Amino acid sequence: MPSQLIDPRRYEEVDLPIFRNEFDAFLPATIYDCHVHVALPEHRGPVTREWITSDWPNEVDYRMSVEQLAEVQAKLFPGRQVRSLVFTMPSPKYFIEEGNRYVAEAIRAGAADGLLVTRPEWSQEELLRLLRAGSFVGFKPYPGLVGSRADDIPIEAFFPPHHQEVADRLRLIVVLHIGRPERLRDPSNLREIRQLATTRPGIQLIIAHIGRAYTMTYAEPGLAALHDVPGICHDFAMNLNADVLELALREVGPERLLYGSDLPIALMRGVRAHEGDRYINFSDGDYSWNTPERRKTAEEEARYTLYLYEELRAFRTAAQRVGLSSEQVSRVMGANAKEMVETAKQGLSRL
Repeated sequence: MPSQLIDPRRYEEVDLPIFRNEFDAFLPATIYDCHVHVALPEHRGPVTREWITSDWPNEVDYRMSVEQLAEVQAKLFPGRQVRSLVFTMPSPKYFIEEGNRYVAEAIRAGAADGLLVTRPEWSQEELLRLLRAGSFVGFKPYPGLVGSRADDIPIEAFFPPHHQEVADRLRLIVVLHIGRPERLRDPSNLREIRQLATTRPGIQLIIAHIGRAYTMTYAEPGLAALHDVPGICHDFAMNLNADVLELALREVGPERLLYGSDLPIALMRGVRAHEGDRYINFSDGDYSWNTPERRKTAEEEARYTLYLYEELRAFRTAAQRVGLSSEQVSRVMGANAKEMVETAKQGLSRL
């Protein structure tokens, strides 16, 4: 695994000028990234070519060490102090327990704050033992760990009530990646999210990726249905749609929107188009889905920056449309998440 995950030449020629011209005056001095994956090569088990090509993110290597993360964040945000909320890969192809131990080591070293990737079959006693041992500030449950990729996976199947009770009592952070093909506009998801937020008000709930609503056709009905529930926050990790981010700022406000990168997947280079329900990735990478008819000219692809910078471009556009103040930008880019982490640490102290 290379120590440098960002090509130095492309960084100097493409990325750094974008940062200087577009983000340097816009971003605050301190940033908190609330959605980062860390994993070592040995944390992933054997995979088949069929699995790798079954879903486009599988072709982007998720294995990034804590040391590499520090290098990447320093490079992406020159002159800024960046801290990350990290968790291992919540995938049946990864060794979850080993990944959690690795995150716990990073927490003990002070390198990051961390979430525990949970298995739904764990007892409450096991969950509490792992919390105490690792000082995790919350949980990252995931529908793919139920053991099936069925279309209809209720939230309680991968985040069961006895796990919810712990998070509620200790005011822990829960980064919730919702399932079901209809994502944030799915009536069952909306009902279950509302129920979770209202019956477990102590949970600091973050809906990942704005509920996977990458297009307005998902975002408009979903955000409208939940805007009156004050206990729900959203991160916009890998959401590159300025229209969706603008809508989120208007529906939930800058106090409940959080910056997350989804590193290392956000180190892809390219752009994204949005058409109806579809989002279309364009990249210069050698991916099976990056077919010849999708490719742009060599000159266009040479100007591709990182998806993370495209995400920041979308947020900057949305912030300008809404008229966010610098203080509100600071809240979204870090202060909101930092306050949530401090609240969770206070809860952990009661264990």
